[in-house]
Amino acid sequence: MVGWESHATTIADPAEKERTVRDAVAALTASARACTAAGHSVAVVSCGGTGTFPYCAQQPGVTEVQVGGAIFSDMHYLTHYHVDFAPALTVLTTVTSRPTPTRIVVDAGKKTMSGDAAMPAPRGIPPISAMKLSAEHTRIELEQPSAAPKIGDRIELIVGYSDTTVHLHEEIVGIRSDRIESIWRIEGRGKLK
Repeated sequence: MVGWESHATTIADPAEKERTVRDAVAALTASARACTAAGHSVAVVSCGGTGTFPYCAQQPGVTEVQVGGAIFSDMHYLTHYHVDFAPALTVLTTVTSRPTPTRIVVDAGKKTMSGDAAMPAPRGIPPISAMKLSAEHTRIELEQPSAAPKIGDRIELIVGYSDTTVHLHEEIVGIRSDRIESIWRIEGRGKLK
């Protein structure tokens, strides 16, 4: 039996979100019990998503949760679904141009990362006022003039939406403590027909 409490994903108030998820999952598990009482086999009671994972995983009667995007987290899940997991998927870019003291251009754009559900967020630079992704570059506008970063410096961008970014790449490089620990091939890359 499968359900998804999608109506709760964007609720910002944690207490209200927990109540809404609890009520939705209670209806799902009650349905599973009724099916079992009627003689049907219900081996799996599956629910949830990244936006409700912290709440649905605690509910009695649930045997599986569907939380694909939670493994990476991203700006979409943080800003729209209010899921405060540390971002685990970033894109490492290089500064290719500094045409003004407030403008930074990096070598990654829409062909590298998605900005459809949420914009990527740069780490380790002064506060920004705007970002715009083009096909192969991203323009970052700083709030105040700054000499840093310089051309050639690296900027790590927290992915805007992991679900529509991962498939753009051949592999994911797993890093722990500033060391490459593993490299995972994206097996689904190029498989759409």
